[in-house]
Amino acid sequence: MIDWTKVTELADDIGHDSLEEVLDLFLQDVETAMQTIALAEDLEAALHFVKGCALNLGFAAFADLCSEGEARAARGDPDSVDIAGLARAYRESRDLFLSEYRARLAA
Repeated sequence: MIDWTKVTELADDIGHDSLEEVLDLFLQDVETAMQTIALAEDLEAALHFVKGCALNLGFAAFADLCSEGEARAARGDPDSVDIAGLARAYRESRDLFLSEYRARLAA
């Protein structure tokens, strides 16, 4: 669900203190996006944005679902995108990340 290697690399690159700031921005951006994504005029672009955010922070499973949704929207089938499933995957990924990242980075 979480690519912990990516998270560790990011923390090493920017510093553990900066990771907290990046995490805060990520959570704000994605929370806002997920609240409005069902109303997005361009679902493909909205999912692309969220996917990029997710990949940067190692939310691999969530990013994969965003990618699948983005592809469906690009094929002209935005109604087939499981928005509720995306929201659920985001919450599960977020909760797992928040419960484990400090311990994993301390190791």
